[in-house]
Amino acid sequence: MKALRLLSSECSAMELLQCLLPSPSLLCLNSYEIDIDSHRLTLSVSSTQAVGRCPLCGGLTQRIHSRYQRTLTDLPCLHFNMILLIEVCKFFCPTPECCRRIFTERIPEVVAPWARKTLRQVQRLQEIALALGGAAGSRLGKHLGYASCGTTLLNHLKRLPLPDVETPKILGVDDFAFRKGHQYGTILVNLETHKPIALLRDRKAETLADWLRDHPGVEVLSRDRSKTYKSAMDKAAPEAIQVADRFHLVKNLSETLEEALGSYRAELKAATQAQHPVISADRAETVVAIPQPTATVAAQERPKKHHQQRVQQQREIKALHEQRWPIAAITEKVGVSARTVLRYRTLPNFSETPIQRPTFGRSLLDPYKQEVVAWWNSGMMNSKVLMVLLQHKGYNGSLRTLQRYICGLRKAQGIPRTRGQVAKSLPTVIDPQSPPFTPRQAAYLIVLREENRKLEDQELLKHLAQQHSDLATLVELAHTFLELLRQRQADAFDGWLMKTLTCQIQALKKFAAGLMDDYAAVKASMMTEVSNGPVEGLNNKLKMLKRQMFGRAGLTLLTKRLIMTS
Repeated sequence: MKALRLLSSECSAMELLQCLLPSPSLLCLNSYEIDIDSHRLTLSVSSTQAVGRCPLCGGLTQRIHSRYQRTLTDLPCLHFNMILLIEVCKFFCPTPECCRRIFTERIPEVVAPWARKTLRQVQRLQEIALALGGAAGSRLGKHLGYASCGTTLLNHLKRLPLPDVETPKILGVDDFAFRKGHQYGTILVNLETHKPIALLRDRKAETLADWLRDHPGVEVLSRDRSKTYKSAMDKAAPEAIQVADRFHLVKNLSETLEEALGSYRAELKAATQAQHPVISADRAETVVAIPQPTATVAAQERPKKHHQQRVQQQREIKALHEQRWPIAAITEKVGVSARTVLRYRTLPNFSETPIQRPTFGRSLLDPYKQEVVAWWNSGMMNSKVLMVLLQHKGYNGSLRTLQRYICGLRKAQGIPRTRGQVAKSLPTVIDPQSPPFTPRQAAYLIVLREENRKLEDQELLKHLAQQHSDLATLVELAHTFLELLRQRQADAFDGWLMKTLTCQIQALKKFAAGLMDDYAAVKASMMTEVSNGPVEGLNNKLKMLKRQMFGRAGLTLLTKRLIMTS
């Protein structure tokens, strides 16, 4: 090993290294040693304190018992790891009554008792742990000369004290997931400074109420539509003004629109066809394929009737259960099995409209439609021949599906259903393969700001409102409510409520009834600029921190990393 030992006679080097010590006034450099092979710089220092203070009784003394050496790891110097060999004293306690007869010398400005790292190195490790967590911080630390495992970094992070909580005047409240669908907590944010102030272990009303009682003085409380948080605020901070977050109000409106539009799928399809009408054969050389229904009207109505029957049965079962009817009596009354009774009474309430399957509007023929159209335009119109060609391409659907699609091609070109002679020239048929206009897409267009809508989207909404009077009412009431929120027109809110509660759309009436239950908070959202937006942003940061810590994101560590880095 190639080592170089330099004595204190080299004044310039000694003066430089003396300045690098953690506390030059309390430590005196005696000698140093540089190990070039292992990139190690060892400094031998001694304490300059002449008086020791007993850690128990606080008595001062100069009586030295003995001396010993402590080995400390300090900040790296360039690419050298720096080790401090500190010679400190052991003193006799001057107080006869003290139970500590001999105590060791403390240097609190340099190192904590029993520690093996200097305070400034511990602070660097804590900063790395705050920024990156354990595993990522350990990887970066090895490159910077702070070799430490992830567990050690997190242990240093746990010793950091949280800053004192200053009760804010405007408080934002929201929930977050420790494990989505299973365990949730509550995040509290100061909406004046946009800084998080606390994480609560769950989202129960009692937990939030206890925190509000321990921190009185909150004047405005911003929250989502949660009834749990509302009850906690009513109990613990009745004087505070509650504000319903506008984002959640728009989100609730969008869900209501999607539910209401689920009963008007035929009108949605008609609106898209009205926007892109089929060109007749005598007016142009190109026509658009007309989609044909996949089932009869009776077959389409059958699932709706069955779903309404299930909704009615569940309501009746829950009503009888609340009246403490026995299961056998409910079974006989409703006309279902006992197993169905047990299942329906515990399930959440069924939606008013049936939930469509994920593949609704799709067909096994979709990947092959362009080839079918090309063959059709070339004069190949026999469905059985087309079926054979498609099967060679990998199509595994039925002939009936192909014939139903061909029926749309015939109708677009004006070909009669009888087996007569086809006209000499037929227009070229095309199928743009536009996806179906779903209730979710329609709800999104309604909620979208007018300046952000494309021209074709505005035309589509116009055609949609023309399909049914209820749809026109739905679009009008939704636009009015959004204007109340965006323009802060609280004075017109009561009139909107009365008009909505008397309309014929059940989903919208249910939405308005929910707003009535939270009337004060909803109206306050139309009168103030308070928003839960900063809370949602910090919630996203919290998700990133939680995933970054790879399962070690306990409440204590999450709180410190979120609060002390925001």
